[in-house]
Amino acid sequence: MKKSLVWKAGMIAAVAVSLTACSSNGGNSAAFSPEKPAKVIQQMSWFAQPEMGGHFAALSGDIYKNAGLDVTIQQGGPQISNVQLVASGKVDFAMSQADEVILARQEGIPVVAIYADLQTNPQNLIFHKGSGINKIEDLNGHNVYVATGFPYWQYLAYKYKLNDVQVQTYNGSLSGFVADDKAVQQGYATNEPFVLKEQGVDVDWFLNADLGYNPYGNVVITTEKMIKENPELIKAYLKATTEGWDYYYEHGDEVNKVINSYNKDYALDHLAYAQGVAKDFVFGGDAVEHGTGYMSEDRWTTLLGQMKEAGLVTKDMKADEFYTNEFLPKK
Repeated sequence: MKKSLVWKAGMIAAVAVSLTACSSNGGNSAAFSPEKPAKVIQQMSWFAQPEMGGHFAALSGDIYKNAGLDVTIQQGGPQISNVQLVASGKVDFAMSQADEVILARQEGIPVVAIYADLQTNPQNLIFHKGSGINKIEDLNGHNVYVATGFPYWQYLAYKYKLNDVQVQTYNGSLSGFVADDKAVQQGYATNEPFVLKEQGVDVDWFLNADLGYNPYGNVVITTEKMIKENPELIKAYLKATTEGWDYYYEHGDEVNKVINSYNKDYALDHLAYAQGVAKDFVFGGDAVEHGTGYMSEDRWTTLLGQMKEAGLVTKDMKADEFYTNEFLPKK
């Protein structure tokens, strides 16, 4: 199963030759203001959804604009490599998962996490009620639909000795899971449970974080070059994003309509459900004491140790290579 670590080998090789490219800001650290805004491109991890709501709120509520930032949000998708986009300078900021940052750094790609949108990762493993699954080890003997190369699955399979799982390639469709009442499906706590309930499918799930694997979710990443050349822009962007998260939970109906305009597959009732589920993921954990976006050395060190344990990481690295809280607004 560790062989699937080639999850993004082609992407990593491509990025390695493009690290000298300039950011979309061209290294310009000149002053910016609402009258003379700095252009910023933010690449999302997936199609628009509430787990990114603070960014869309800061955009639609003119918080970015008032901070002197002309922000363009680009949606993600299955064929888009966010690490490649930010490392090559095609975007200023991208959204990733904490474990992907570690894998990128292992390959010498100088990306750094500067903000954690989600303190708790919403990745989960969904199963039918009545399937006989009561604990994670019960997945043995079942078909499990997972996307190729996800670090979380490689760790959980190692940790819980899931040697008798019949791994099926997840292609974004729920049809295989729905047709097989013994099957297991990867998903997000904010998404698939709602969709399946709407289809009359009764499910339960394990949150990966509760199983002990909880990388920060939807981390904002940028490059070492951007950090060196545009620190004030980064500070302004993260301050506005933090204000955006507060705005989202004060004006949910308004912002959800904006998210829906980007992603018509998310109906408004689904967006409201997902927003409610995501609230503690955003504002809980260390964010309670330290503020939205905060990341701890302990969490990164634990994640690095887990990835080493599962054979995902072989290089000697330290947690402070992966992240910084330097640009977060003071709580």
